Amino acid sequence: MIKTKLWRTILITGLVCLTLPGWSRAQMKMNPYFTAINYPLKEHSLMLMALPDFQVARYGNNFVTGMLMANYGITSRWTVAIMAEGQKINGLDATYGGIRLGTYFHLFQDERLLNLTLYGEFEDLNGAALYKMEVSGFGPEDLTEPLAIARNTPARTFEQRVIIYHDWGRLNATFNFIRETPLQAPYGSDYGYALGVFFSPSWMSGSMEGMSGITDPPALSLSRLGYGIEMIGALGDKHRFGFDWNNQQHYLGAVFQYTISSRWSVRFEPSFGLSDVSDPFMLRTGLAYMFGTSTSSAMMND
Repeated sequence: MIKTKLWRTILITGLVCLTLPGWSRAQMKMNPYFTAINYPLKEHSLMLMALPDFQVARYGNNFVTGMLMANYGITSRWTVAIMAEGQKINGLDATYGGIRLGTYFHLFQDERLLNLTLYGEFEDLNGAALYKMEVSGFGPEDLTEPLAIARNTPARTFEQRVIIYHDWGRLNATFNFIRETPLQAPYGSDYGYALGVFFSPSWMSGSMEGMSGITDPPALSLSRLGYGIEMIGALGDKHRFGFDWNNQQHYLGAVFQYTISSRWSVRFEPSFGLSDVSDPFMLRTGLAYMFGTSTSSAMMND
């Protein structure tokens, strides 16, 4: 516990210090998905996100979850992240869900057909944590036990991902293979997946390709809109690996991202449960702000 608090303090302090001036260009390619991960951030760029979700529960009362996230690019291949989450169940008090510390590293310096990234995340959560950063194993994850008990029940996990992605012009495709290993007891690992395809906004794509004469489109313009789909789900555990569809959670959603300005973007994703233990519906939303040199300035320098 002492070591955990020490490392948490070190990382938070480091992220605060990194908000000081003197950065290089901001990353143009932002991850638009809610669960799937693709590229790391650009070196010395920091992205802050607020991610509130509304979820219709399969079992129990409907609830709202929220996550605050900070991602920092240590290098153009290495990103670190800190996340804090909470939730509000209808009829119950708002509850802190815990904190996550993550890092991911892109293995290759140049672009490949399959760009490979490795991800690790320490989850210091409790039994009341409901934000769907991933799903794994079997069964539902709605909170049915008393809230007072759940929020005092540790749920510490080490999550690992193998991430593969590639870009074809405006189109990005990514696949994440997820493994979650509990740390408080030797129960074995659970498995899951996340995948997505996304067309980036035509305005951003044209600017990144170095087209001359690019001007900012009007505030309300379809050229600022990116769109795609995201699917997440479970793949069982070490004893029963693979699809057991109606005993596992699976979700499919349409993801939209609107670039408000060179620093601000907003995203949302209506997502639907596909199995008998999935929550029927989630409305996922997010607001992101990028620190550093403005996007348009960075694109002019590319």
